[in-house]
Amino acid sequence: MKPLLVPAIALLFTGCQHFSSYQQPYGDNTAEITFTSNDTAAQPVICVPGEGFQSTEFSISQRPIGGDSLNELMEAMKKSPEVTTSLEASKQARIGILYNQKSTNSTKRDRCRVALQFEALAGEHYQAKFSFSQGQCGLSLTDSRGRSADAVHVDWECPS
Repeated sequence: MKPLLVPAIALLFTGCQHFSSYQQPYGDNTAEITFTSNDTAAQPVICVPGEGFQSTEFSISQRPIGGDSLNELMEAMKKSPEVTTSLEASKQARIGILYNQKSTNSTKRDRCRVALQFEALAGEHYQAKFSFSQGQCGLSLTDSRGRSADAVHVDWECPS
């Protein structure tokens, strides 16, 4: 019965993403970005001009406590503690995070969306870290050398 459990649960959650799925670009004119969090589940998004923010294939999950079976379940549900994708190199690249979770011991939901704009350089690898603490959302960005990238918080808008 155990082998049937993972596919059944995976089918249950297949329709959960609300945004178009992001189609990552390939080639020399791309940068790479890895999204992580402070052990908080959230959905990374990439701005595609003219098409809006689009969800990455995987969402950020909390770190699994169990063994291989739980890891396989998380993989089937397209969740991972780290989500890596590529984006077009651009002087005005925009990334974001959607967070929507039920509060502990409450019927209230914690919700936020936060976006950054930065110059994405071809060949660079960025690290975006989402944090949620005491009702506040944050998103920071570092480059491949671990230095803070020159990014600014922007409104939740994806220009044409």
